[in-house]
Amino acid sequence: MWEFAEIREGAMPLYTYVAIYKDISYVTQRRRSNFQGFGDRLETLPPELKKKAAQNMYAGFEPIPNRHNVWRRTQTIDGNELVVIAVQTDS
Repeated sequence: MWEFAEIREGAMPLYTYVAIYKDISYVTQRRRSNFQGFGDRLETLPPELKKKAAQNMYAGFEPIPNRHNVWRRTQTIDGNELVVIAVQTDS
């Protein structure tokens, strides 16, 4: 099962999302109840890419081995790989 860092009472965890597509990186931070989904809310992605990514963003995140509270997912969009890394960044 997923491991989550301890969270201040009443606050949702803060996640940093790093998306890489065609050798360009996009970074955003959001408070969410969990790290999955929210592809349509990765504000830094170009609008068309954001729309295509959102269609399949609710599944496929896997924990990154030997890292705590870090997950990765990939999907192919228009023949190119989109990699999204989610990092729970609450202390």
